[in-house]
Amino acid sequence: MPAPNPLRLLCALLGCLSLSAAAQDIGQLGVKKGVTLNGSLNLSTIGYRVWGIEQRRDPFNWFATGNLNVNLFGYSVPLSFSYSNANTSFSQPFNQFSFTPQYKWVRTYVGYSAMTFSNYTLNGHVFLGGGVELTPGKWRITAMYGRLRKAVPYDLTDSLQNTQASYKRMGYGVKVGYDHNGDNIGMSVFTAKDDVNSLPFTLPEYPLAPQQNIAVSLTGRKKFLQRFFVEGEYAISALNNDIRANTAEADSVPRKGSNLINGLLPQNSTQRYFDAVNAGLGYQGNWFTLQLRYERVAPEYQTLGAYFFNNDLRNITIAPMFRLLKGRLNVAANVGLQQNNLDEARESTSKRTVGSLNITFAPSEKWNFTTAYSNFTSFTNQRPLPDPLFNNQLDTLNFYQVSETFTGSAIRMLGGQKNPQTIMLTGSYQQASNKATFQPQAELSDFLSLNVAYSYAYTPSNLTLAVAGNYYTNNAVGIQSSFWGPTLSATKAFFDKTLRCSLSSSYNQTSGNNIRSGPVLNNRLNLTYAPKTGSSQTQRHNFSLGVSALRRFAGTETQPAFTELTGTFNYSYSF
Repeated sequence: MPAPNPLRLLCALLGCLSLSAAAQDIGQLGVKKGVTLNGSLNLSTIGYRVWGIEQRRDPFNWFATGNLNVNLFGYSVPLSFSYSNANTSFSQPFNQFSFTPQYKWVRTYVGYSAMTFSNYTLNGHVFLGGGVELTPGKWRITAMYGRLRKAVPYDLTDSLQNTQASYKRMGYGVKVGYDHNGDNIGMSVFTAKDDVNSLPFTLPEYPLAPQQNIAVSLTGRKKFLQRFFVEGEYAISALNNDIRANTAEADSVPRKGSNLINGLLPQNSTQRYFDAVNAGLGYQGNWFTLQLRYERVAPEYQTLGAYFFNNDLRNITIAPMFRLLKGRLNVAANVGLQQNNLDEARESTSKRTVGSLNITFAPSEKWNFTTAYSNFTSFTNQRPLPDPLFNNQLDTLNFYQVSETFTGSAIRMLGGQKNPQTIMLTGSYQQASNKATFQPQAELSDFLSLNVAYSYAYTPSNLTLAVAGNYYTNNAVGIQSSFWGPTLSATKAFFDKTLRCSLSSSYNQTSGNNIRSGPVLNNRLNLTYAPKTGSSQTQRHNFSLGVSALRRFAGTETQPAFTELTGTFNYSYSF
């Protein structure tokens, strides 16, 4: 798909700014020590044994990770590694390196990097190449060039891996903006293209088409009347789903694009144009804030600069926020309307009401309360496909979905400096319902969670004791399950807090449809030793040992009793 000439020239000109250099401030050259080293090394082993059932993991695993940072006259060269006896393979690169040196208002990116222009152009996609950020004065200039995806050929020996095949994809882009006292304006351009010749062959049973994309975005923000502001972004994405397609054949198939630019740009079966808009109007006061936002993303909107994208949606939201009682009471609300099927091309249309309320209250240092409520309502209008043999109009099906969630917590602090105590109570309740026009009653499901905990610390002895209890229950159509039980724990520090020992025990009982499963008893022991070395008494060495013994008692005939023993040892060294 040939990109519009002005945009291509702009990308090519500013793409030359993507210098390969390597996030340390080179301006400190000669100020720091000539050569310094720092880093860490970590070694871990895991042992596992089970009696009564088949093992659920490998009996032994080990891991080695580390990082090294070499500083040469203020220039940092970070290195890292990881290795394990567990074999893992990835189609796209997993082991990655990156350098991001900085000098005053110049920052460069070399290696594997992730940059963001906007939500609708380049948004956090990892690439192998170079990039630059320039912030001279009030200007903001960002550019990148690199490989977005490597070529992954088809694997004829493993049919499951053929779905991961991909063409080599290169991309480049630039973003230019101007910022003055909170007011700003900017433009970003991003383009990506697959290399048709990067794969030696393709398989008809696993179709894979090379793509090309160019996305342009305009952004702006303006304050007025001191307290008010308006901001917005408008983006257009041109996508060619198959650059191998014959242009004459493609032009013979007219297509619709975004609702806002229909008829302005030529479109066909492979070359499509889509747009997105996101705008907001707000007021910022001392104790009151209000925002009104509008977002519309055209159906099938896509950019190759993002891994995932939500499209075919329209959101209208209003969000007030209050700060009262000198900041001790905060109230935030959000109410909005969501809708899809903007082009009326789907068989069904969903309309959703979004509402939420969050309240935090801290009347004193000893008390803290939080509560939140949300009510999400969804309405779906389903239009069945008409039967070509009959002329009667089929009735539409209306579906209503309501989900209500309530959460709350209360924390009380007791005791003094020598024996601080904490009582905490948390809970949540969620109810969901589905109702269709042909159903006499709605289908309901609810979930309840309650947790209570008490902790006591005796500072002179470095001792902490805690007791907790939990309860969960879930009721759905034809399914009822619950889970409850207590937990006891104790933590003690020895030898000037260099040795820490913790012991915990939990007992949990589960049931499903009023049938009890076998209870579970889990005991854990953890030891951590970090000796202080040198005149600075730093803790460079850290040893930790953990043992977990889990016992599930026999329940139903399909739930035999078993015992699991897991041991972990870890050593880390920092320098």
